[in-house]
Amino acid sequence: MLKKYYTEYKIENINKIIVYILLFVIGIVPIITYKYQAASYSPIFGNHSFSTGMKVDIFNFFKSLILYLGTIGIFGLFIYKILFLKEEQKLNKFNVLILGLMCIIALSTAFANYKDIALLGNFDRHEGALAWICYLFILFVLYNIKIENKYLKLFYFALVPFLVLNTILAVVKLFGVDMLQYPIVQTLMGGKGDLTGQLFTTLYHYNFGSGVAAVMFSASFMYLLLEEDTKKKIILLITSVLSFTMLLALISNGGFITILVLIPLIIVCGLRLTDKKNVLIWSSILLVLNAIVYFVLNSKNSVVYDESMAIFTKLNGISPLIIPAIIVLFIGLLFVMKFINKKKFFNYVVSISLVVMVVSFGMYSYTLNKQNKEIETGNTSVIRIEENPMFIKLNEISTDRLNIWTKTINLINEKPILGHGFDTFPYVFLSNDDNGGLSTYGEVIDKPHNWYLSIAYGSGLISLIGIVIIILSIIKGAFYSCVDKVDNKYIYIFSIGSIAYVVQGMFNDSLVGTSIIFWIFAGLSLNLLKNEINE
Repeated sequence: MLKKYYTEYKIENINKIIVYILLFVIGIVPIITYKYQAASYSPIFGNHSFSTGMKVDIFNFFKSLILYLGTIGIFGLFIYKILFLKEEQKLNKFNVLILGLMCIIALSTAFANYKDIALLGNFDRHEGALAWICYLFILFVLYNIKIENKYLKLFYFALVPFLVLNTILAVVKLFGVDMLQYPIVQTLMGGKGDLTGQLFTTLYHYNFGSGVAAVMFSASFMYLLLEEDTKKKIILLITSVLSFTMLLALISNGGFITILVLIPLIIVCGLRLTDKKNVLIWSSILLVLNAIVYFVLNSKNSVVYDESMAIFTKLNGISPLIIPAIIVLFIGLLFVMKFINKKKFFNYVVSISLVVMVVSFGMYSYTLNKQNKEIETGNTSVIRIEENPMFIKLNEISTDRLNIWTKTINLINEKPILGHGFDTFPYVFLSNDDNGGLSTYGEVIDKPHNWYLSIAYGSGLISLIGIVIIILSIIKGAFYSCVDKVDNKYIYIFSIGSIAYVVQGMFNDSLVGTSIIFWIFAGLSLNLLKNEINE
C-alpha cells in the first residue's frame, strides 16, 4: 500500500515537471528571436533566395531548438513513468490517431524527394517532420496526464509577455519606428548592426502575428466573460485590448476576419454560461476601448482600415446579400442555442458542412486536373479557372491567396496520399511552376498561405483528415459542454483559442512560434473534455 502511494506521489511530481516544461516552452518559443547563421544546401540553382549559400535566420531556428529540447525532456519523463513507475496508458482511439499521424508523417518524409528538408525544415522556417512529431507528442502527453486546476491559468498568462512585447513592436512600427535600427535591439538579437529588414513581430511575418493576435483576443475575451474575480477581469480586459491593438497594427486582414467569426460564438457562449448583464457590461466596455484604439491607429495609418473594416465593403462588392446572411446566421445561432435540440443540430450541421467541403474540394481538384491534362495535350481553347471573372475578383480580395491555393492543389494532386514532405514547398513549386514561382504581384511564392493545404501538401490527405478529426473533437466537445452548461471556464478559454487558430489557418501557414500555442491549447482542451466525460 505504501509503495502504491509513493508511486502515485512520484507520478504526480513528474506530471508537475512536465507542466513546468510546457509552460516554459509556450512562454519562450513565440518570443525568442536570435541570429543563427549556417550553410544551406539547396536543389535550386542560380542566383535565388532559395539557392545554396550561407543563410541567416533570426526568427525560427532557436524556436525550433527549444521545441526539440522541451519535447526530449517531456519524452524522457513520460517514458520513465511508463517503464519504471508502471503507469498504465490506455491505448484508446484518440491515442491511436495521434500515433498513426506520427507514422504517416514519418512515411511522408521517407518518400519525399528532399528528405533532409522534409525532416528538419527549410532554412528560414525549421518546421519539418521533426517539429510536427514534437507537436503531436506534446498533444499526446497533454491528453494523457493529470493537470492540476491551479496550473491551467498559467498557460494563458505565460503568453502575456509575448503579447505585450509584440504589441509594442507592432504599434511603434505602425508609427514609423523600426526597432531593428537600434543598436541595443541588434545586440539582443545576436547582430552587430548587420541585421537587415524590418521588425514587426517576433513571429517572422505580420501575417503570423495577426493570426496569433486573433487567437489571443478570442481566448482573452472568452476568459473575460467567464472570470468572476473583478481584478482578474480588469487584467483580462487589458490583454483583450492589447491583442486587438496588436492585430490592427500588424496590417493583415486574416486576424480581423478571424475575430469577426469568433466574436458571435464567444458572446453566445458567454450568454449561456453567465448572466446577460455581465456579458453586456464587459462586452460594451471592450467595444468602446477597441473603438478608441481603432480610430487612433487608423488616424495614423489609413491602411488599418484597408486591412480591417474594408472587408465589409469588399464583401458587399461581391454580393449585397453576404452581410445580411451573416447577421441572419448569428441570430439563427442564438435561436438554436435557446430552443432546438442543440447536440443533434450540431451533428447535422457538421456532417453537412463536411460533405459540402469534401465534395467542393474534390470537384475543384478534379476540374484542375482535367484542365491541366487538356492544356498538356495542346488544347488552346480551354478556359482556365484562373480566367473566370469571379475567380479574379475573389483572388483580388484574398490578396492572391486563391491563386496560390490553386497552384498548391495542383501539387497535392501529384502526391495526394503521403504528400511531398513538410517545408519543401518552395523547392517543388519553383521547379514546377510555369510563372517561375511568382505571384500575381511579382512576389516569390514560398508557402501555400493555408494551414490545411500546407498539411495536405506536406504529408498528404490522410494526415489532413487526421488533423481535421482532432479539430472536430475540440469543437464538438466545447459545443456539447456549452449546451450542458459545464462549469469549467478553461474548457471554453482553450477551446475558443484553438478554434480561433483553426479559423486563421484558412489564411496563414504555420511556424513553430505559432503552432506551439495551438497544440498546447488543443492538448489542454482535449484533456479537460476527456476528464469531463469521465466524471
